Amino acid sequence: MSIASPYEILKQLDARWRNNSSGLPVANADNEDWLGIGFAINGLPLLAKMEDVTEILPVPATIRVPGVKPWVLGLANIRGSLMPVLDMNGFLYGKPTSIRKESRILIINRQALVACLLVDEVFGLRRFKPEEHRQEVTPDTGTLGDYLSGLFVDQVRSWNVFSVEKLIRTEQFMRVV
Repeated sequence: MSIASPYEILKQLDARWRNNSSGLPVANADNEDWLGIGFAINGLPLLAKMEDVTEILPVPATIRVPGVKPWVLGLANIRGSLMPVLDMNGFLYGKPTSIRKESRILIINRQALVACLLVDEVFGLRRFKPEEHRQEVTPDTGTLGDYLSGLFVDQVRSWNVFSVEKLIRTEQFMRVV
């Protein structure tokens, strides 16, 4: 009986593992998860598409701009760029957001519009399967309903999908004066 060298043993093991392996998983581009940022406006849980939100920051100091609507808090210096900070509760419901330690701004950058949306709080990244999307929205959302495009449901709550695209197409949102 001949004794195999360590190299021969490794070759045999490699061949056996390759024959018995199932291969690496293949990513299916047609079935990618829907990613969004969870946040709240007026206590309602919402999602914004991941690509609509550039950054999430604590509420910065603002400089008031005379002659603008009350829901425009002012301008903030974000890394050397002046950006408008827009109170979403004020815009949608006519009552200003009570700024707390949980309050955040979502920086959006869509179609050459860069702005900071003030929201009640941010819950972080949420992941759903595309087939979990439903067309209906939560009833009794007031004017916020004009900016919703369906919902997702997880084990804890229903998340209405907030459409930044619908928001920036609205004339009353774009007219801050």
